[in-house]
Amino acid sequence: MQDLELELIEIITHCCDVKTFRFALDKDISFMPGQYLVLTLGINGQKVSKAFSISNSPTEKGYVEFTKKLSESDFSKALNRLEIGKRYLIRMPMGKFTFEGEYPKVVFLSGGIGITPIRSIFKYATDKQLSSSLALLYSSRSEEYLIFKHDFSLMQKENKNLKIIYTLTHCTGEILGCRAGRIDEAMVKEEIPDYQERKFFLCGPPSMVEAMAGLLHKNLGVQEEDIITENFIGY
Repeated sequence: MQDLELELIEIITHCCDVKTFRFALDKDISFMPGQYLVLTLGINGQKVSKAFSISNSPTEKGYVEFTKKLSESDFSKALNRLEIGKRYLIRMPMGKFTFEGEYPKVVFLSGGIGITPIRSIFKYATDKQLSSSLALLYSSRSEEYLIFKHDFSLMQKENKNLKIIYTLTHCTGEILGCRAGRIDEAMVKEEIPDYQERKFFLCGPPSMVEAMAGLLHKNLGVQEEDIITENFIGY
């Protein structure tokens, strides 16, 4: 873990209120796919620190980035005021929600902006040509909030070991590999018939992660030690 002053080099707007903030790395900083960083900003005369999952893979050199759904909070407003070319205080890397090929079969269940560490993991698995079978059930309220959908499509073309299923609360168009509704017991059984052989990684809002963990353990008989979680709290 290091304390760094990194230059903001790009802000990428995905849709609506979701943005990626990309910082140049002056040197090669080692981190694992799925880890997070902590950004410190000055807000109303005080230093405020918040954690964000790193959304790029360690194989994507020269920068580190995080992706955030902006709200009306003071911190989100401060993020919107960040300036290209200026340096900001970042501590990294941290976190144990990581995957580098330790398991042969894994399922990722994600909702909303909880997709960010999974994007890092899937990109790493693709670039490193890992043999692990990785399945993703990604729940979103609408098509426009399927952040990184284009990236995932490119990864699937390169990596035959990836299976990605999108499930939307509100379906407005035809999306390859998409279905309507929320992630439930029937969906897991249908889309991941070998789920009993897999580790589960859950990432999203705390209420979703708690509900998914309960579903897996109580309804599907997945052992608690086979469930790895990461909670995203909005601010």
